[in-house]
Amino acid sequence: MAVEINSEPSSKPSKSIGQKLFAIFSGFPLAVILMLILMLQTWLATLEQVDYGLHATLRKYFDPAAWYILGELRLPEFMGGIALMIPMPGGYWVLGLFFINLFLGGIIRARKGWKKTGVLISHSGILLMILSACVTEMTEERGTMDFFEGESSNVAQDYYEYVVEISERTAGMPKEVHVVRGENLSDLHGDLAPVRTVRLPELPFDMQFTRYSKNGRVMSVNEMATPAGTPTIDGYYIFDKPSAKDAETNIAACYAKVLPREGEAMPSFILSGDAFHPHTIKIGERVFVFQLRKFLWQMPFTVRLDKATAEYYPNSTKPKRFESMVTRLENGSEAKFEIKMNMPMRYEGLTFYQRMMGRENAQVENSRPYSQLEVVRNPADQWPKYALYIVTFGLFVHFVMKFVLYLQKNTQSPKL
Repeated sequence: MAVEINSEPSSKPSKSIGQKLFAIFSGFPLAVILMLILMLQTWLATLEQVDYGLHATLRKYFDPAAWYILGELRLPEFMGGIALMIPMPGGYWVLGLFFINLFLGGIIRARKGWKKTGVLISHSGILLMILSACVTEMTEERGTMDFFEGESSNVAQDYYEYVVEISERTAGMPKEVHVVRGENLSDLHGDLAPVRTVRLPELPFDMQFTRYSKNGRVMSVNEMATPAGTPTIDGYYIFDKPSAKDAETNIAACYAKVLPREGEAMPSFILSGDAFHPHTIKIGERVFVFQLRKFLWQMPFTVRLDKATAEYYPNSTKPKRFESMVTRLENGSEAKFEIKMNMPMRYEGLTFYQRMMGRENAQVENSRPYSQLEVVRNPADQWPKYALYIVTFGLFVHFVMKFVLYLQKNTQSPKL
C-alpha cells in the first residue's frame, strides 16, 4: 500500500517589531543615507560660512534645538544666482543617529573574531570621535583673556553670551553681583518679541526684559526715523542690525524694566553692551546699577602676562611669531609657561591658545604691548586626537592581518 505524504514548505518565523527596528537602525542602507546627508551638510556649511560666518553656520547646521534645517545652495550668476533651499534633518541629530547605527551595526551586529579585530578597533575610534563632538557641543565654553604686560587675571570673557549684571552700590563700591544669564534673553527678539519676567528673590525687585537684539545699536530718533512698532525711550531706540560674520563682535542690546515689590513700577530703560556707563536706579535709600556685558567665568587660578612677543613677516601684517610668557599663580606657588601659536597651555581642564597681540597705541612703536589668549573649557578637548590614534591603530592592525594572511596563502606548498 502506497502512503502519500504531503509536505508543505516550512515558513520562517516572522520577525518581531524589535528585530525589525534593530535591522533598520543597524543596517548598511541607513549608514549610507546618513553619510550622504552629512557630506551634503558639510559642503553646504562650508559654502555658507563665507556669507554668514563660522559661528552662525555651525549654529544653524548642528544646533541640538534644530530638528530640521534648510540648507542654502546659491546658484552661479549665469544660472540666475538664486538660492535653492534644501530641507534636511538637523546635523546634530544626524550624527546621533549615525552613532547609534555604527554602534549597533559596526560593533554589536558585526562579525566577531580575531580577523575582525582591526575593524572593531577602528569603529570604536569613530564612535569616540562622534561622542567628542556631542560632549563639546553640550559643555564647551570659549572666552578670551586680554591683558598688558605685568597684569594678571583669573577670569575669561565669554565669546558670545551677554548677561545682565546687577549690583548694589554702597559708598560708591559694588556689593555682590547678581547675574541674569543669556538664556533668559536670547529668545526675546522679533517684531512680536515676548516679555519675560525674571525673579530675583535676593533683591527688593524683579526684572522684565523684551526685544533683545544680539547685534543692536542704540540710536536717536533724530538720527534715523524709528521703525514701525519699535518702542522709544527718552528719544532713543534699539536698531536691530544683521549679525556680524565674526559673531564675537556682536554687541547686544535690550529693553529692561525694574519691578519693585513695593511701590510703583519704574519706567523702562535700554541696556546696551557698548554703553559707557551702567544704568543706575535708586529704590528707597539703596542704589543699584545695571550693566549688559559679556559673561565672565572665573578660573581656579590666576595668569600673569610677563612678556608679549610679536613678529610679522616683512612688509606685511601677517604674524610670523606670537609668544606670551606667562606665570600661573595658584595657592602661593608659581609656574612659568610659554604659550605660542599652535602650542597652548593646558591645565585644570582649561586650554589657553595664543589668539592675537597688539599695542595700546598702534601708532606708537614703544607703547605697551598686550596679548589676547583664547580660553577653552572642554572636557572632550583631546578626545578627537585619541580617536584618531585609535582609528589609525585599528587600520594598521587590519592591514597587517590582511598582509599576513596573504603571505600565508601564497607560501603554502601546492597540492599534487
